[in-house]
Amino acid sequence: MYGELIIVLNMLFNYAILLFANKVGNVETTRRRLVFASFVGSVPVTLFPTSFVAIIASFFGMTMSAFGKAFEPWRKSATMVVIGAVFAGGLLTALQFRINLTNSTLTVLSYALVAYVALFLMKRKWLDVRTARSVSSLRASSILRIWNSEIEVDVFVDSGNGCTEPLSGAPVHFVSFDKVLKYLPGDLVEPLLAWDHCGSPMMTKFPSAYHKEIRLIRLLTVQGQSWAVGFKFEEWTIVDGGKLQPGYIVLTKNDRRYPDGAEAILHVSAMESTIEEGGKVHAA
Repeated sequence: MYGELIIVLNMLFNYAILLFANKVGNVETTRRRLVFASFVGSVPVTLFPTSFVAIIASFFGMTMSAFGKAFEPWRKSATMVVIGAVFAGGLLTALQFRINLTNSTLTVLSYALVAYVALFLMKRKWLDVRTARSVSSLRASSILRIWNSEIEVDVFVDSGNGCTEPLSGAPVHFVSFDKVLKYLPGDLVEPLLAWDHCGSPMMTKFPSAYHKEIRLIRLLTVQGQSWAVGFKFEEWTIVDGGKLQPGYIVLTKNDRRYPDGAEAILHVSAMESTIEEGGKVHAA
């Protein structure tokens, strides 16, 4: 029983560090895989706690299970793991004399909670700094795949667009209705044109076949609150860049506020996909 408890506690630390590396490295490994990798990393150091070889085996086993064996993605993610481990380890070393509970299990759990919160705050700060280093807005060409069609869209990445789908937290992008009109399924056109963004949000007018791909999006602007219909896209790729995170699009009929002739305004998270290894794809 004691061994199982040690493995679980090690998993908590490993998971917090892997979660940090996954987000900061923009890898998007699934949580289930991170949990498995946390377990892989906890077993060797539990069985051989004083062995340097076990520590090395734990590190490589954990990071490869989480981020794959391809060298370049693994190298970047493993570096983030080391940074997260050093930061969390240093913080806990500084706090170990301040957190002194009579129950050793509660003490370790407290350490794990402190490590998780600290890494979460560090991740937020890291991403804020990385975003600030980018330009405040970007222009790029893209390919949007939705409704079994591929649509070429000129996009504008807006650092002020933080709209997300409330249930999943997925980013929401805004696309010109006129741009996608000829690709839009015919039975969606009339419900969209009749949609009252200030009224009660009702999905009954949309065909049931699309309900799984539709979400209600609440918009908060200086004019007040309104409701829009979000459609889940299949894939969205920035030309000379990367793929956007899974998300939703909201179609807008009034495109006067779209800057520089852009046909879509992307969520701020799209900045990560419009920046290559050496810099920006294209700045407006």
